[in-house]
Amino acid sequence: TVDEFGTVDILVNNAGITRDTLVMRMKQTQWQEVIDLNLTGVYLCLQAAVKIMMKKKTGRIVNISSVVGKIGNPGQVNYASAKAGVIGMTMATAKEVGSRGITVNAVAPGFIESDMTE
Repeated sequence: TVDEFGTVDILVNNAGITRDTLVMRMKQTQWQEVIDLNLTGVYLCLQAAVKIMMKKKTGRIVNISSVVGKIGNPGQVNYASAKAGVIGMTMATAKEVGSRGITVNAVAPGFIESDMTE
C-alpha cells in the first residue's frame, strides 16, 4: 500500500473472527486463532502505521473493538479477551504517540448483523 500510495494517513483496523464455544470446551486452537487475528493482527498493523506516522508527525488510527471487550459474553472468552486487549492497546498507544500528532481511538460497537455473526 505504501509503495502504491506513498504514505499512510489513516488506519482503520477492522478485521475479526469468532470461534465461539464455552471456555471449558474451548480448544487451544480456537483461542489462538482469535487472539492471532483480533489482537496480534491489530498490533502488527498499528505498529507498521505508527512507524510511518511518527516520521510525518501526524496520523489517525481507529481500532475496531467490541462491547464484548468491555462486558464479556458467554462462549466468547477468546473474543472478549482479544477485544479487551485492543482497548488497552489503543489507550496505551494513544498516550505513547499523542504528543507526536497521532490520534489513536477505539470504537466498541454492539451486535452487528454480518456474515461473521450468522
